[in-house]
Amino acid sequence: PGFYKEESYDFTGPATTIQNFQNFRVNAKVPVILRDNFKFLLSYKYYTERYNFNVIGPDFSDIFFDLDEKVLKSNSLSLIFSKPLNETRYLAARLGYAANGSYGQLIAFDHKYAIYKFTGFYGVKPHEDLEWGFGINVSRSFRRLNVLPFFVYNRTYNSRWGVEAALPAFAFARYNIDHNYIFLLGFEYNSKSYRMDFDGDASRSFAYDYNHSELIASVELEHQFLPWIWGNAKLGYQLNFSSEFGSKNNESPAFDADPTNGLYFHFGLFISPPEH
Repeated sequence: PGFYKEESYDFTGPATTIQNFQNFRVNAKVPVILRDNFKFLLSYKYYTERYNFNVIGPDFSDIFFDLDEKVLKSNSLSLIFSKPLNETRYLAARLGYAANGSYGQLIAFDHKYAIYKFTGFYGVKPHEDLEWGFGINVSRSFRRLNVLPFFVYNRTYNSRWGVEAALPAFAFARYNIDHNYIFLLGFEYNSKSYRMDFDGDASRSFAYDYNHSELIASVELEHQFLPWIWGNAKLGYQLNFSSEFGSKNNESPAFDADPTNGLYFHFGLFISPPEH
């Protein structure tokens, strides 16, 4: 549990208090073309967030009541391409469309929810134990245009130790306990944006773009249950940055709310086909 602290606005109190926060995700990739000189895959991601409040304060109560009642959804479709340049260097690209918002249906092809994404990457893999490269992420959403460069470094030092990093998004030290258990220690940065539309009192119609970001320091244990099936459990501490509620019409006053930090727990199940 935690609560929202005032940031750009002096709250009257009591502060809106979060009882719990839940998320759920599904991520699937389907190979379409797999050749030595070209690869093409389709990717689909489904992600939801749900806030439960045990206290909703008087300030901006309509917004927090709506956030308490609805599920925030993100549906993402992507085309992924990879082309080797020679034996050690390659190019990769991703074109994506996402619909992020508080819509009721499974997926919404509405421009007001749309986020358009492009990722370009140049990679170098001189041998099986080392891969590095750099790229750029470009996204255009209902909030703004974002352009973010990134750097990837993956290194296996020996049969036990390794590093997995895509800066500034995440960096983890990896320890292979045995063939079935992997231990990870590091941090990751997360950020999500959603379009929220709802009716308040006195026939008022609210429209917001809601964005939150956080840094999570964690330890994670991955376990292989069957040749294709892995599970993971992650425990950490989440440092929350500002939650921004940007106005999308004249009836919706913009404000920032700063959630308190707290413990983080996650568990998952995923399918990973063997490489050989």
